[in-house]
Amino acid sequence: MMNFSYRADIDGLRAIAVLLVIFNHVGLSFFSGGYIGVDIFFVISGYLITLILTHDIQCKRFSIARFYKKRVVRLAPAYFTVLSVVSIIAWQVMLPGDLTQYFDSVMYATLLMANIYMRNEVGDYFSQDAEGIPLLHLWSLGVEEQFYIFWPLLLLLFVGKVSRKYTWAIITTLIVTLLFYAQHTLMQNAEKAYYSMPVRAFELLIGALIGFLPQLKIPEKLRQSLVWGSLITLFATAVYFNQQTPFPGAMALIPCLATAFIIYLGQCSPSSNVLLSNRLSTWIGRISYPLYLWHWPIIVLFGIYMQPLNVENQVVVVLLSILLAFLTYQLIEKPSKRFVMAANYKVIIIGFLLPALSFIAIAKTVNINQGFPDRFPHSVYLKQEALNSFAHIIRNKCMDIEDPKALPQQDDCVLGKRKTAIDFLLIGDSHANAYSAMLDVWAKDANLRGYDVTQSSTFYLPGVRRFESNFNRWEELSEFKLRNDAITAHLAKTHYRTIILAGSYVPYFDGEVKLQDGVHHSNAEIFKTGFMKALRIASQSSDQVILLNDVPRLDRDGVPADCNLRNEILHTHAPCSISRKNYETQLLQFNRIVAEAKRQYPDLKIIDPTKAMCDQQACKIMINHVPLYRNKDSNHINNQGSRELGAEYLKQFGNPLKD
Repeated sequence: MMNFSYRADIDGLRAIAVLLVIFNHVGLSFFSGGYIGVDIFFVISGYLITLILTHDIQCKRFSIARFYKKRVVRLAPAYFTVLSVVSIIAWQVMLPGDLTQYFDSVMYATLLMANIYMRNEVGDYFSQDAEGIPLLHLWSLGVEEQFYIFWPLLLLLFVGKVSRKYTWAIITTLIVTLLFYAQHTLMQNAEKAYYSMPVRAFELLIGALIGFLPQLKIPEKLRQSLVWGSLITLFATAVYFNQQTPFPGAMALIPCLATAFIIYLGQCSPSSNVLLSNRLSTWIGRISYPLYLWHWPIIVLFGIYMQPLNVENQVVVVLLSILLAFLTYQLIEKPSKRFVMAANYKVIIIGFLLPALSFIAIAKTVNINQGFPDRFPHSVYLKQEALNSFAHIIRNKCMDIEDPKALPQQDDCVLGKRKTAIDFLLIGDSHANAYSAMLDVWAKDANLRGYDVTQSSTFYLPGVRRFESNFNRWEELSEFKLRNDAITAHLAKTHYRTIILAGSYVPYFDGEVKLQDGVHHSNAEIFKTGFMKALRIASQSSDQVILLNDVPRLDRDGVPADCNLRNEILHTHAPCSISRKNYETQLLQFNRIVAEAKRQYPDLKIIDPTKAMCDQQACKIMINHVPLYRNKDSNHINNQGSRELGAEYLKQFGNPLKD
């Protein structure tokens, strides 16, 4: 095993790792794979901890209590400092529901299980939902500490009892086994695999393996060339990897092995690599832990205040993170090191258990009191209630039923008046379903009964297959064609007074999905052909066909669904409207197809609900103090908003179902 002399190159690696993560998180698209910085940290951690553990075991001075005391001294002071500051700020700026969720994550984080919370409650690390989670980044610390529950015990079994040759063979076998497990889990459920300790364990073990490998004598020039080659590999993966890269699993081997190679090559002699060993790199490396802790909550706070991550704010985020990291290092981390000489139980109890129990007690109190809604005026609570009103009550029984080849029960899916005759059929996807409350208002006013047969991601395009991207592979959404075939069969034997078609149209024209019909090549051509066929079938099976226009998407303008609410509680004046021009640009191709359809089917009726929320310049996201969109959702309207939109349209333009 190597000696314990200071390794400047490892601090340099830490600097690269933390900067790659930060650059990725602030939105520098050049570093689309900057998330590999976490994997660099895993390898470094696996190497250093194994080095320390092995040394203590060989010297017969290892104890579990002493090991965890050192972990507390190393991690807890900065960790609980950041948690305290972020929690105080969260109390001031978060809505009741968000505050409750935040403290739920705090409870998991204090128990070193943040990764489990993120896996169960957040899901996709790269999703829009994840962007507002202040403690999202703590998942990696959860992985590390869970790994260190088992790893010291495993080392005890073979260090000093098995030769070094067999030791590295055992570790290599573990790496290969866990790598296969990681790849399998990734293919089964990529979202959950990302946060999983067993999936990530092989990365830490790669670091652990380094110290057991035989040390080869490598000429200095060749060694330096190999180090530079490994660094280039790291930067290449940070540039060329992206959210669609299957990760972790086999692809994680690239940054992990490159990191391991640099560490291994640096064991023989001090590194002279200018990138790794310069004063700036080593300084950033020394503050990398608090820098990692601070940067993401700062980014989330900018998001809460609806500040765009433009160049100026990117610079502010980075500089503020570095400043807070330096202060934490100087004022918290360095002074805390003296406690390494204190009794094991005292450090563990005072340094970890007491603060952890305090945070858990606070989290439970916040949860019981539902985020203390009295912190804000009652109007805030009402707006949040609207934001969280996910969908019409019938959705649970009508939307996404188990068998896509069948249609839901008619008596379960009633819109408007509950009477014998069904007046209209609603066909479409989740956006169509989001209109349920609006149509319910209109139908009750017109004494009509509607039947909702919507299904997620399923706009009615007969004869068309839909594919969605999964790690740069197009996978068919089989439910799309199955449900549309069922609708076609149903319409062949059932006649309705009115058929309403609705859905989200933008994804079919912006590359988000891929369509196939066995004849045409472009999505626009396939959509047009399928749409015309849908109109023909609907026209034959009804007296009237209605097409509902879609509402604008919020993400194209960077406006959050709770924008108006945030302005109210934060006393800010962020713009809370959507550009009418951007909205029309999004639907340009679709509207051209609709214009042609109108010429072929002159009786086609088009209802535009946005007339009640848009003028010539902009579209509102709140009507009559009711937020229109779902919380943390950029394109679906909520149930109360849908109902309010329907009532406002009725008041301004009359009932479109009566014409």
